Amino acid sequence: MFNVYEFFNKLSESDVEIRLDAGQPDIRVDERIIGAMFDSIRRGETEYVSTVGIRELRERIAELYDVDAEEVIISPGSKLLIASQVFFSRKIAVIAPFWPAYVHMASLFGKKIQVLETSMEGRWVPDFTEMDDEVDLVIINYPNNPTGVALPRSKMRELLDVASERGITVVSDEVYRDILFNSRFSSILDFNYEKGVFVHSFSKTFSMTGFRIGFAIANREIIKKIQRFIEATVTCVPGFVQAAALKALEVIDEVRRIVSDIYKRRVEAAKKTLGRKFFEFVEPDGAIYIFPKIKAGISGTEFTYKLLKQGVSVFPGEAFGNYKQFVRVSLVSDRLEEAFRRMNMVAEECSGR
Repeated sequence: MFNVYEFFNKLSESDVEIRLDAGQPDIRVDERIIGAMFDSIRRGETEYVSTVGIRELRERIAELYDVDAEEVIISPGSKLLIASQVFFSRKIAVIAPFWPAYVHMASLFGKKIQVLETSMEGRWVPDFTEMDDEVDLVIINYPNNPTGVALPRSKMRELLDVASERGITVVSDEVYRDILFNSRFSSILDFNYEKGVFVHSFSKTFSMTGFRIGFAIANREIIKKIQRFIEATVTCVPGFVQAAALKALEVIDEVRRIVSDIYKRRVEAAKKTLGRKFFEFVEPDGAIYIFPKIKAGISGTEFTYKLLKQGVSVFPGEAFGNYKQFVRVSLVSDRLEEAFRRMNMVAEECSGR
């Protein structure tokens, strides 16, 4: 499978004019958040803190999501939270197209993997009844990376019915839940599923990717297992980073509206500018990506490298599963229309060869 991390590292060492590859928001972090972090550092809050997270932050999250603070745990990014669940599993199921990290985690920990395939023609909706009997953990990610689609409520109900019958833990990676363009989104928190693990992050909503902070909500038994994993690996999230996160939650309604509007306008720009003769994609319900299929008789990987010569970087679809005719475009630049014009140009050249 195409290694996005290796490719990203190469791009970072190059002088690419328009970066549309990584899911790195270009919207600046709110100055109030940055100020809160530096105020915390100046107060000397640079020592170890509780593995589960500072009480004030956990209580604020619990208040926002109507849960108990003992059901909340703070982690350095959402990836570690998901990794903890993969580590304690036997066999995982993932829905393609998927964020490559899920498969990387499972491979690193020596876990079996089942991939549930979906198609653009089916609007990327999975059939959860296809999960085999060995699966004890399923990871879902909606709004989805890379497609941006949300899971209909009826499909979430289908998943939880299957999971309940078979005793499957459901990890719901909802890092894009604040970036929505319509009301189709359904969260695992809307359902009372005992073995559900809600995972969220400050990276995408607030552009706080480098702060490395996320959180999980689950029953106390699962939280204790996550705590053991954090204790054995990274110990805790710095207190000053958690102070920044606490300030972020104070302005979440304002920031959520702003970023959703920005990305929605960028989706509209893609619909308007990308040539329908060359590209086709399902309009996203949220998140920060589009996942177009290339009609120009060229693979996504070949297209990616040809586009790179024109100063624009994207990820090929095969990085996210068996989608060789696709590319993932991150809508993280104010030069999108220029980038789309160059994509059209490359596609036109390839279709005429």
